[in-house]
Amino acid sequence: MGFRRHAHTIKPDSDDPDRIWRYMDFTKFVSMLESRSLYFPRADKLEDPFEGSLTAEQVGHRKDSLEGYPNEWIEELLPKFRRICTRHTFLNCWHMNDGESAAMWDLYLKADQGICIESTYESLIESIDDEQDIFVSKIQYIDYESRIPPGWGADGHIGDTITPFTHKRTSYEHEQELRAIIHDLPWHSEEGEREITPDEIRSSDLDESAYEPGRSVNVDLSELIEGIHVSPESDKWIRDLLVDVCEKYEIDPDLVAQSKIGENPSF
Repeated sequence: MGFRRHAHTIKPDSDDPDRIWRYMDFTKFVSMLESRSLYFPRADKLEDPFEGSLTAEQVGHRKDSLEGYPNEWIEELLPKFRRICTRHTFLNCWHMNDGESAAMWDLYLKADQGICIESTYESLIESIDDEQDIFVSKIQYIDYESRIPPGWGADGHIGDTITPFTHKRTSYEHEQELRAIIHDLPWHSEEGEREITPDEIRSSDLDESAYEPGRSVNVDLSELIEGIHVSPESDKWIRDLLVDVCEKYEIDPDLVAQSKIGENPSF
């Protein structure tokens, strides 16, 4: 249990940035320290409505692969099945970059009390201390009109369930995302995966209230956190408060630093 490798996740390679960053507001940072955990919202709760969806080419490939199947299976049950997968997938997202990103500060933090956690891929996976299975993958960005994710459709199959959560549209490429994934499908068990039946899909409730909105994953914060950066727009008192908070929760206060993005230029 804890971090596990998955055949369909994508490990960062030597060309990828070594550092990863998570931007959050002050209250979420304190909540992370209090709970000593990372929060994973449900996939369909995130901003991108395409989370867990298929590309246009994948949909066409599915129809070709299932020629001869009842139309209900192709047009109704499999699309509903994919939506069920989003209800059982939870994501915790990081930005890969060699340094801080001004764009990420602007995109995710509208106030002057933002915090950015600095870590690495290795530190993230080593920090996970939980009984749930956690997969970690970088995101590949593809054209959702004309591309099929690599490996999809090999040997005539219609695709695995996790690949739609390791790919996003090219319009999100600026995010350079690495994500931790809980992919806890109800037809998976320690004995292995079984096929979900048409009756199970038909009877499944897609009402949001029928599903948990997110999950928390226990982590070793001393292993995870390699730096704590305060918003470039914040006042000094916020940094001082953050130092006090870190001391309270036994986090090294020397990790706290003001973002350098806000420094004045030299001429």
